[in-house]
Amino acid sequence: MRTVLAGDLGGTKCRYALVGEDFSVHRVQEVPTVREQGAFLQTFDAALAAVLRELPAGLAAPTAAGFGAAGVVRPDGRAMLPAPNLPLGCVELAAHVQRTFGLSTTLLNDGRASAWGEFLRGHAAGSDPLLCLFFGTGIGIGLIVDGKPYGGHANAAGEIGHTTFEPGGRPCPCGARGHFEAYCGGRAITERAAAEIGPPPGGKWTVGAVVATAATADARAATARAILADAERAAVTLVENACTLLNPAAVVIGGGVATGWPQLRTRIEAWVRAHTTAPVHRELRFVESLGGSDAILWGAAAATGALWRPRT
Repeated sequence: MRTVLAGDLGGTKCRYALVGEDFSVHRVQEVPTVREQGAFLQTFDAALAAVLRELPAGLAAPTAAGFGAAGVVRPDGRAMLPAPNLPLGCVELAAHVQRTFGLSTTLLNDGRASAWGEFLRGHAAGSDPLLCLFFGTGIGIGLIVDGKPYGGHANAAGEIGHTTFEPGGRPCPCGARGHFEAYCGGRAITERAAAEIGPPPGGKWTVGAVVATAATADARAATARAILADAERAAVTLVENACTLLNPAAVVIGGGVATGWPQLRTRIEAWVRAHTTAPVHRELRFVESLGGSDAILWGAAAATGALWRPRT
């Protein structure tokens, strides 16, 4: 079976694997995201080498490589621009992979990769336009129009997490203030919990831990509830705005925040149906992400053009 080497370069973790032409995922390697560039590339190379070592029976060696990355990718698909969650700004990553592993390589934004994967195989497969929103370390968005990811003029479309929610509000990891990501991104939620609640249970704050704390009678519960209330207000506003602007056929909600806080998707859907016009929400479907990180791998594999023919 033909394969592609694919990767999900996220702000918290990176995941690499072989993707087969039947959408199967093999030889997965998952590593924490390293913030220093040299160390990141060392970890990157080691993980890719591990994926490629001793291919399972029945799988052909990959013919190309594709990576979904958390940030803006240059229009040529060869490198990222500087981004708050990955130390890869201006690294010629495609050339690096081709030089090291001999594989023609394509990069695309991870939200766009997720949307492409969900469009090909997810719960809303074939829905067009398809809007995918991923509340993870940051906020990823992908829009499929006419069967293809929408990139915009400079391949920079989709950075909705870095649009303004509260002018002059909370600091965002990008350096600006008041962005949606500063309120409903997973990094913002957990960093705010560490600053305002104190030491976390189990040694590390997660979104799930904030949700669990908010549900207790503990003295810290009120602060946790306030953090989640701000995050919910931002998340529902973001999706309402996106649906009104784009009028999608379906919306996929995914990401680590949604996983750790399952009620969020229900609240987003209820808000959108109550606060948008009938033409926007009457036939609109809300679904969970089917692939999660696998959807990013599917979309990154699709971007290479080595496994599936793009829709025209």
